Amino acid sequence: MKWTIPELKKLRTTANKFAYTAVFDAFRRDDDDILAVSPAEIAGSFQVLRDPERFVFSVSVSVTLVMACAITLEDVEVPLTFATELVFGNESVDDDVLPIDGITIDLDPFIWGEIMVEKPMRVVSEHAYDHYSETRATIEADEPETANPFAKLKH
Repeated sequence: MKWTIPELKKLRTTANKFAYTAVFDAFRRDDDDILAVSPAEIAGSFQVLRDPERFVFSVSVSVTLVMACAITLEDVEVPLTFATELVFGNESVDDDVLPIDGITIDLDPFIWGEIMVEKPMRVVSEHAYDHYSETRATIEADEPETANPFAKLKH
């Protein structure tokens, strides 16, 4: 969702709460681990701080990712629900302040970044080990002369 800076300043005292559904299909193309993304339910509120001018968004996100099982490659649904705080400002005092692009603030790319941080590195289906069997390989010991390929070389 996008807001302009004047719009945020005007709404800061009357309507500083928001809720919307975001579709992240365009962002998903960059990640091979995620097979599908459900529409994300995003809700939260914002504050406008004056000195220095900052825009603080407290956001809760609920989304379901579909990832491949690390063992069977079956589709596994991964529900994510988390809360985060995003701080935007014109001056970058530290790494916690996100830059404002022009006069608009677009939350979606930053929320997608938070989803990428929250997603697990790998997932395993609950039925991944149902048909799992372990086979042990044994190596027969060769005679010492044939085991060493350099044994036939003479000094």
